[in-house]
Amino acid sequence: MVEVILNIFAFFKSLFLLLRALLKNWVQIIIGAFILILIFKFIDTIWLKWFLTAMTGGAFFYSIYDNINLYVQDKAFEAVKKLDPEARERVMKKYEERKK
Repeated sequence: MVEVILNIFAFFKSLFLLLRALLKNWVQIIIGAFILILIFKFIDTIWLKWFLTAMTGGAFFYSIYDNINLYVQDKAFEAVKKLDPEARERVMKKYEERKK
């Protein structure tokens, strides 16, 4: 029962972290949506419309994706700093192994 509660807590904590990361990038999200709406509204050539949509959408997606990745990584390192030295060393060792 305790494991289920901890899993639910971890799920909601992760969801809250991702929502905060998205809210941190709200300006980029609004600009990207605005540009995509303008592309669909004012470009009549079908092949050009879809090409520009894919290029613009991909650019904004990866821009926001990188920002979210850095935000989550910073929050994870802040949590690791709160651990005791032995646990911190184990976590950092696993992190270094995954980087290789």
